[in-house]
Amino acid sequence: MPNSTSNKQEPKFEITKAKLSFLGTAIGLFLGVILGVITSHFLFMLFGPLLGFFGYDFPLYKRDKIKEDQETKAALELKAKLEAEELKKEEKRAKSQLQKAQKKNRENKASLYENIYTIAGFILATQKDLGPYIKNAEDTIAHFGASKEERRIAVEAFNRALDTSFDVGNYVFTYMTNIGKNREYIEYVLSVAFFISSVDGKIDFEAKDRLIDIAKALGATNAALNRIFKSNGAEERFAREFDKRSKSKDVASFDENNQNKQSNSNSSSTSNKDKTQEALEILGLDKNATFDDVKKAHKKMMLKYHPDRLAAQGLPEDMITIYTEKAKAVQVAFDYLKKLYSDYA
Repeated sequence: MPNSTSNKQEPKFEITKAKLSFLGTAIGLFLGVILGVITSHFLFMLFGPLLGFFGYDFPLYKRDKIKEDQETKAALELKAKLEAEELKKEEKRAKSQLQKAQKKNRENKASLYENIYTIAGFILATQKDLGPYIKNAEDTIAHFGASKEERRIAVEAFNRALDTSFDVGNYVFTYMTNIGKNREYIEYVLSVAFFISSVDGKIDFEAKDRLIDIAKALGATNAALNRIFKSNGAEERFAREFDKRSKSKDVASFDENNQNKQSNSNSSSTSNKDKTQEALEILGLDKNATFDDVKKAHKKMMLKYHPDRLAAQGLPEDMITIYTEKAKAVQVAFDYLKKLYSDYA
């Protein structure tokens, strides 16, 4: 049974080969002999073949040779074109496979936690007292509801990045290969890493420089970094506050006693004034916003981030997870502002 390694067949090119026929030479010789016998001038026997060769055979060969060269050139050009098209197809297939693999990796929660904690560890590698940050890291992994295995991966990634021998260049290369350039993903990873690496929304200047360095290496934009530093981790704190409220009997309301005093958690570590500003920024508003503006912004953003709507649009699971966290922050910000505006009404 013949062994067929591929269904593809090489294109066949029909090329006319130029050949000397010597037909004219033979006719010239024949006529030269006849004329030589008739006229007794045997030079006809010499010139006859020469006239036949140069008058017929050689011009015919030259014409066929030109045709052969043209056909050969056309065949080579066609072959090169087909090879280039096949190469493009192969590159396209390889790119598609890579994008599918990257999408799958972004949807993997263990991979998400590994990236967050690797970056957080790198940011904090020069800090002497890691106590507050360890608490942030523990609170964050608990907030995610990570499994025992996911927690192990996150802890190992954090400790590995804290080591002075950590190869950040190799990590960046691996990240870009496995995750790819995805604006929403990297901004979310950096936001959570910022939260872990900050205390009361403030980050050490050296840690901030390290965050900027690795963020740019991973393809984060200046606009994304500005949003992260401007919010001071507000979205993360508000999302955690949402989860705390969800565990209580009345999800739709705040514990009023906790709004006017400091809590032990990061979610209420800022003053009321700072919290008001952060809540407005989460909704994309400024201090001059009216309550109608707040209601409109809340409705618009909740519609944008609603999980069912996102799923209906065919968004991958990783994006739905990220937007769900944003929706939590938006809801808490709205509830806070709603009570604030009613107090001043």
